[in-house]
Amino acid sequence: MNKDIDRKGGYNMLDKKVLLQITLILCFVTFVSDVFAEPISKKLSKNEELYPQGWSVGDQVKFKKNTVVMINDSGAVISGTLANDTFLRPQGWQRIINDYYFISAYTNGGNFFPRHYRYWNNSNLYSIALPSYGHVRYKGGTAVSFSAEGTVTSGTVANDITIGIGDNQYGFVTLKSDSIVGFYDDGAVKMGTLAEDTKLRPIGWQNNAVELDNAGFVEFKAKTEINFSIDGYVLKGSPKKALIWKNNGIDSTFRADEAVEFTEQGAASAAE
Repeated sequence: MNKDIDRKGGYNMLDKKVLLQITLILCFVTFVSDVFAEPISKKLSKNEELYPQGWSVGDQVKFKKNTVVMINDSGAVISGTLANDTFLRPQGWQRIINDYYFISAYTNGGNFFPRHYRYWNNSNLYSIALPSYGHVRYKGGTAVSFSAEGTVTSGTVANDITIGIGDNQYGFVTLKSDSIVGFYDDGAVKMGTLAEDTKLRPIGWQNNAVELDNAGFVEFKAKTEINFSIDGYVLKGSPKKALIWKNNGIDSTFRADEAVEFTEQGAASAAE
């Protein structure tokens, strides 16, 4: 009798352990499914107002008809095409320098003094500069992608923006309007199109022969695409002038305006 009781008790303990293991596995599978759920594509039959993912407050964003949006399992937008020019916060909004935008206003010529600074043009129409609080105007009809926090990781800017590059070091670049600007997860600028000729250091410049008169800087041409490392060094860009760069101690010459890729080891090659 005692042996039967022990046997039954042993079976009961075994059953409890198995049930516990199964429960833990099911919980893990559910968690993984929630975290790594596949986005859902949805084609819009009309201009539709939807919430981007990560937003906890604010108006909905209007997305363009006859385009596809990617939404998460809560119905929030991961990526889509804007119906109109829209002010949104980019991932690297804390690094934006020219944090203002202009609006037009009319006056009847009386004694009117606005609270914000305005630019006069000797007419009844004038422009007022207003703070954007880290927002950038993104161009209607172009695609944007949102991070889990609700900031834009990639999108086409409608105005030039000046933004800091690199962490804990001095440096700014102005990126051109009507170009795609992308950001790393930490807010560092990843890529864009230069609005003006800009002197920057390529990645690996320390491992190349550095002339003392330029300290490793290369001038990159305006209106060309630029790609940065997370630390603010150029991964790919188009030099304004012919560039001589050493690869394993041997001089390589790259043409002006030719897209060049740089490596952390100090080498360079023409971009494919």
